[in-house]
Parts: sequence; structure tokens; C-alpha cells
Amino acid sequence: MVRGLVNCVQVLFYTGSDEYVGCFIDTLTRLLPHEYVLNDESFHSDMENNMCLLHCKELGYIYFGTEAAGFCFCGDDPYWYGPENVTDNYIEDNDCNLKCIGDPEQICGGYWRLSVYRSGYIHFKKGQAQYQLVSNNTMLTAPPNQVMTARSTIRCAKYCKISDDCKVFVMSTKIGQCSLYYSYTVMCEEVQHAQGFQVYMMK
Repeated sequence: MVRGLVNCVQVLFYTGSDEYVGCFIDTLTRLLPHEYVLNDESFHSDMENNMCLLHCKELGYIYFGTEAAGFCFCGDDPYWYGPENVTDNYIEDNDCNLKCIGDPEQICGGYWRLSVYRSGYIHFKKGQAQYQLVSNNTMLTAPPNQVMTARSTIRCAKYCKISDDCKVFVMSTKIGQCSLYYSYTVMCEEVQHAQGFQVYMMK
């Protein structure tokens, strides 16, 4: 058994420059209006970018942002919710300079400074099932929400797509087993080596 798909960071966190939107001045009128609140707490002592990504993507938001080392915000367009001329509130990246409290190797915005990224969430077009391989020859240790028989990865992806709650699936074409999961966060739990099994994430 091995530790979770990274502390999730290396496998799932999108590091391409085209995914990073920029560093913005945030205001009381939040650029990304949906704050990650858990147990009545909005500041999270384990916050890092991938945790925010998984939370916002699971809720179906196109953008996510981290701020002040431990806060996470989600939204569909940072240019929509903010001030009238948000370009005045776009600043140099070095103003986002606080290390994430959950991973000091990452930057999580600054004081009233929001590091904004695209979550990679894609709205499905009718009839399409879009997915990506996350890990090869491994299984999730979390119990699946549903297990069914499928002869192909595409068929398993279609099962996942038509199940409104499905976010992740594990497939083994060798034994024809398709396991569906209803949360992205299961990918941050422990995984185990399993020859012939692949973990996929719906896009």
C-alpha cells in the first residue's frame, strides 16, 4: 500500500502556464464568490492548491483560487464578479507570495491577493464522455460507490457519465470490472498496487 496519489499534488495539480490565470487583488466583493467552508471554518490548516482544485472542480466550478495561505474560493469567471474594471486589479505575480499552510512548496495567494487557476472542469457536450488516466496499475483503497461489469474503459466511462454523481472510475479490462466513485477527494486517500487496474478522472 502506498500513500495517496501524491499528497495529490504531483498527479492532479495542473501546472501548465495556460492553467494559471494570474494574481489578483481581492475585495469584499469576492472575485470568486464561493468560499470553501468546512465545519464553519473558512481558514484551513491543510490548505494547498490541489485541495482547493479538487473542492472547486467537484462542485463544478471553472476557476479556483487560494488566498492568504489557507483560504480557497471557487467561481466561473474572476472577471465577472469583481470590480467593473478588473484589469486594474490584476497585479504582478510576486504579490502572491504566501506559502500554502498545507504545503510550503506551493504559493497560496497573499493578503487580499488571490492566486487564480482554471480548474480544468469541462461541461459535457451531449453524448461525450471525457476522461483522463490518473494512475496506472493502482487501485483506490476507498470503497467504491458502485461496481459493475464493463468490457472496455470507454464503456466504464459512459457508465460514469450517465451516473450524475460519478467523478472517478477504476477500470480493469482484464477482469471486466468497473468501479465508480462519487468524489474527487477519494484520489487523495491511499492507493495500493494492483496490476491491470487504472484510475481515471472525468473531465
